[in-house]
Amino acid sequence: MVDKVQLYDKKSDQATFTGIDDGIKTKTLNIKLKEDKKNGYFGKVDAGIGTGGYYQGQGMYNKFTAKQKFSAYTTDGNTGKTGLGFEDSQKYGDSGGLTFDDNGGASFNFSDGDNGLDSFDGRYDGRGIPKATTGGLHYDSKWNKDNETINANYKIGQLDVIGMRNTMTQNNLPTGAINNNTNQNFNNSMFRQKLDLTYLVKFDTTSTLKIAVDGTYRHSKADNDFLTIGRKGPVDNDTLLNRNSRSVTNDGDSHVFNASAFYTKKLKKKGRTLSILFSEAINNDNSKGYLKSEADYYNTHTGGTDSTVFINQLKSSVSTSTAFNSNITYTEPLSKTLSLIFNYGLKFNNGSSDRRSYNQSSPGVYDVLDPTVSNFYKLDQVTNVAGAIINYKGGKHILNFGTKIAGVSFKQEDEYTGDVFERHFINWFPQASYQYRFSQQASFNFYYNGNTSQPSINQIQPVKVNTDPFNVYLGNQDLKPSFRNNVNIYYNNYKVLTNQYMYIGGGYGFVSSQIVNNTTTDAAGKSTIQYINLTGKTPINFNLYTQFGRKIPLADINVGINANINGNTNYSYINSVLNHSNNETYSGGLSINKYVKDKFDFYGSAGPTYTLSSTSLQTGTNNNGGGFHANANLDIYLPLKFKFSSDANYTYTAPTPTFNSDLKRTLLNASISKSFFKSNDLKFTLAGNDLLNQNIGFNRQANANVITQNTYTTIQRYFMFSVTWDFNKMGGPTVNK
Repeated sequence: MVDKVQLYDKKSDQATFTGIDDGIKTKTLNIKLKEDKKNGYFGKVDAGIGTGGYYQGQGMYNKFTAKQKFSAYTTDGNTGKTGLGFEDSQKYGDSGGLTFDDNGGASFNFSDGDNGLDSFDGRYDGRGIPKATTGGLHYDSKWNKDNETINANYKIGQLDVIGMRNTMTQNNLPTGAINNNTNQNFNNSMFRQKLDLTYLVKFDTTSTLKIAVDGTYRHSKADNDFLTIGRKGPVDNDTLLNRNSRSVTNDGDSHVFNASAFYTKKLKKKGRTLSILFSEAINNDNSKGYLKSEADYYNTHTGGTDSTVFINQLKSSVSTSTAFNSNITYTEPLSKTLSLIFNYGLKFNNGSSDRRSYNQSSPGVYDVLDPTVSNFYKLDQVTNVAGAIINYKGGKHILNFGTKIAGVSFKQEDEYTGDVFERHFINWFPQASYQYRFSQQASFNFYYNGNTSQPSINQIQPVKVNTDPFNVYLGNQDLKPSFRNNVNIYYNNYKVLTNQYMYIGGGYGFVSSQIVNNTTTDAAGKSTIQYINLTGKTPINFNLYTQFGRKIPLADINVGINANINGNTNYSYINSVLNHSNNETYSGGLSINKYVKDKFDFYGSAGPTYTLSSTSLQTGTNNNGGGFHANANLDIYLPLKFKFSSDANYTYTAPTPTFNSDLKRTLLNASISKSFFKSNDLKFTLAGNDLLNQNIGFNRQANANVITQNTYTTIQRYFMFSVTWDFNKMGGPTVNK
């Protein structure tokens, strides 16, 4: 079936078009099919039934010729799979990084990512019990001597997630700490479908036009119940501050439409090019839901209730946005080694947001507008962007540097009050990179980029909300932009004969005039948050990493070692006192891999971690703690086409001064499968998930003066029997070109 396989470094689209090497390469696998195998079909049917009501199923079909491809798939299950797996998505999805060339071969781009539809924008991240149903169609074709191509995709899916989550937070204040404990029950769902179409025409060897359109419809529902209790003081001797029970529901629809046209032209002089882009994006969202809340505030001396605030409101939201973008890019070769890239863009953004809250005039009748938490804004923004980049390529050196400057005119109007807010500002985006290539497998790389970050609308003039009575946000129209600088350096070296690799790198970033929180928390535990610019201090973040590995010939195994350090320093104001927080994480590990054809395949890794986390407000309280992690995968190929597979993950998180409980978790999965027929087309599998029943949803993190620990519902132990059938037919009469 396969004639040859080639692995090579593919240049970026920009470098391929302009002929100017920007140093960006992508590992690409090029698969050439044999001449009599360029027509055919293949597919898969997989179905499984398990204990505890778990199940999964999928069906896939792909038919192709040298010029056309059609594929379809469907999946259904509640085991956490929200779409096709990595391998199947490349065969039956919208191709992703997989492209077919004029001769029926295939190229796979390893850097392309999922477009977000299969995973529903990450709405399922392992929290809760999911039920997902997805499906999709794909078609692409070439004609007119391959000068015209079309690519079309349709995807549809439904995802439902139910579960519980507990969140414990410690809010460190100058006078002590407030501990909150929140229990949440959630029942969320999303239906989504998307259609996209791309048409590409090559007018001649120098000019092309690409037209793309897509439309998406989403319908989402959310039903969440919360119970939060706030206490002040140490856990073993605390004082009750407040209690809030609230129910939040929401039912919304969203419509998205995007269209773009991209024209490219190679001019007479080699390296001289022109490209023009026009795009339009339209979004319409509307939702409706209910907020029911009861907040109790307690007297810290008597323990009795000081006050109670009730909320029972209907919430509606209608928002629209339209964005038009145009950009022209011109490249000019100045010499054999030097070139200039210039671009200019003009953008228009228009939108509106109408959020309303209604109280009851009578039971069940919500028709009394509450102006204190209702707002209607209109937005108009015009942006002019111009930039230039100098590129040098000589011998083993590639250097480029330049900047973009954006001038923005912004206008926001409050339709309720008639107030108009206008801003005019400049954004600056400098960049520079350098690469020295010692050989095809070894290089040194340096990258720098900076960017202006303007305060957001919510930071300047926040939308009024009352969904969380313990946290209230205020605007600050005097906010100024911040500026971030990032530097990254890395060295890589790979030796093919010994399978030896080395990666060493690091990054450093710092921010000037950072926009930070200025939080005031009263005695009852209610916080008022306003954003301000930080003066006299500079937040930073950094990371260092190294990896080394090679093959040990005598044992015929691959071993590796790695070490990592990352950290950050941040600032915030708490009750008018500057809080300085430091977080650093140290980790390392060893790995080993051995493969014996038709015998077994083993991979294992393990290593410790240690985290240092502290704040200046409470020097006696920190979140310092260690941990350990280990992973292993084993496949054993047994006689009679049996195969045993297992994977294990061990995690240990030590107790800290803030959280006095540790976590020990071993996730062990295993399966035994039996294949049938000469080509192993039929397979029976018996699998066990989380055999030790220790899959406890857990994470712990620190941010500024707040330390948080989450536990949540997740999928635990079950057993499943599944049947998989792969079918294919390759070859047949070739299609005339």
